[in-house]
Amino acid sequence: MDKKKLLELFIGELNRELTTIAEAAFEAHEAATNEESKAENKYDTRGLEASYLAGAQARRASELRDFINQLTKMNIKDYSNGDPIGATALVRLEDERGEEKNVFLVPKEGGAKVFLNGVPILMISPDSPLGQEVWQKQMGDSFDLPVKGQRKEFEIVFVC
Repeated sequence: MDKKKLLELFIGELNRELTTIAEAAFEAHEAATNEESKAENKYDTRGLEASYLAGAQARRASELRDFINQLTKMNIKDYSNGDPIGATALVRLEDERGEEKNVFLVPKEGGAKVFLNGVPILMISPDSPLGQEVWQKQMGDSFDLPVKGQRKEFEIVFVC
């Protein structure tokens, strides 16, 4: 798989998310500063709540912008058999029923999902439970992970 193209897809998905968050932050700011948001009494906190929301959304937009910039500058590493899995590794996992899951590792964040050539790929970080299990492992390694309240066994069947 073309990991450069995959990274471009993830950056595109994150840019769409950034646009949505930035628009929401703008709308919350407008609501916070609107004449109708003035408190009518000491218990009326609509304007204050809107300003907290606008601030939180603006911080999230800034964090996401920083992460996108980090991804655009990231060097893509090619992994081979025996290499410990790290950032920019594309990993295919197989569970005990033969179902496959494809993940792309990044140093932080994660959570985005894209399709490359019809194949779903999830971006994960070492902070996620799955990322903790995969990080620094090698092709052929197995691990158990709780999924929907039950332990599920996965094997790393492909790394590039």
